[in-house]
Amino acid sequence: MPRVVHVVRGSTAAGTFRLSGIASGESELFTMNDTLSCGPLLPIADIASWKVHRAKYWRSIYEGLDDESGEVPFGDPAAIASADEIQIWLTTELADQIGFVWMTALLRSLDVDPARLKAVQFHRSERGREILGLGILNPQQLAAHPPATSLTPDQIAELEAVWKALTSPEPDGLLAYLRAPATQLPFLKRALGALPLRYPDSSSGVNTQEMQMLRHVRGLAPKATRILGMALAGSYDAILAGTEAPDVVGDQWLFSRMLRLGDPSLSEPVLDITGSRVEYRDTEVRLTPFGQRVLDGQANFVDANGIDDWVAGVHLQSDGGRVWFHEDGQLVRRG
Repeated sequence: MPRVVHVVRGSTAAGTFRLSGIASGESELFTMNDTLSCGPLLPIADIASWKVHRAKYWRSIYEGLDDESGEVPFGDPAAIASADEIQIWLTTELADQIGFVWMTALLRSLDVDPARLKAVQFHRSERGREILGLGILNPQQLAAHPPATSLTPDQIAELEAVWKALTSPEPDGLLAYLRAPATQLPFLKRALGALPLRYPDSSSGVNTQEMQMLRHVRGLAPKATRILGMALAGSYDAILAGTEAPDVVGDQWLFSRMLRLGDPSLSEPVLDITGSRVEYRDTEVRLTPFGQRVLDGQANFVDANGIDDWVAGVHLQSDGGRVWFHEDGQLVRRG
């Protein structure tokens, strides 16, 4: 009987998957605890160093993260390499779709034919709501899953081309993919439309999610817990309403962006942060006068402070003249 390994993203989804009865044992479950839509995304030269690189990024986000636990950022690749069939379980949101792309690259690095990969793609619930994460499903809903579908050679080629674009140090390949009229993988293309919004806006110098958070600071200061909660809830509602691309981020990532904007070493911090800079529940945050100007369209964060940030494979660096701004649906480079 062929051995099937199921790939899911996140510990919550993995827990639900265990309760669903789909897999008969732990050896048939490969958990990926890495949100690849966040932080640097580089080609896989070798799996061990790539895993260390990603764990280093997450340690900068989560205080005290232990990359020796086997939980970060993903499980044992040997489980994948020895499988007769790999089923990746997907929703429509950005991190899942990038994980789909990454899986083909991982298989290539393991000398495994990507034709072994099948996709279980969720879209909408029985009530018509878009499914933006396996973790929101209960075991019964997960068990009533769509069929696993094999990938065509054209779909595999598209996934591999997208991986090359995502890990490129320039954004041109991603933009060309987003402009192309046809795609074998419409959920992937739709989700990747969120990535240009991770670049700083040409007017404010902060990205779309940071700007939404700043608006909540102005209206809800000072408790960081309330600000982050409202920002995340508002983004989720906008995705479900179809007014935003399906880019679901976590509270800790958004808190890290808050800390970045309020770094006291900046020439012009946007935020004044007091209390803990580790636990947002013990943190208070307020707009600085400069932050008020950024919100009012009168100042640009990057112009005042520079930038050292990543969007997938693109390293934004003011010192290296590598800065792209999001402007009217395009990315515009400024040296």
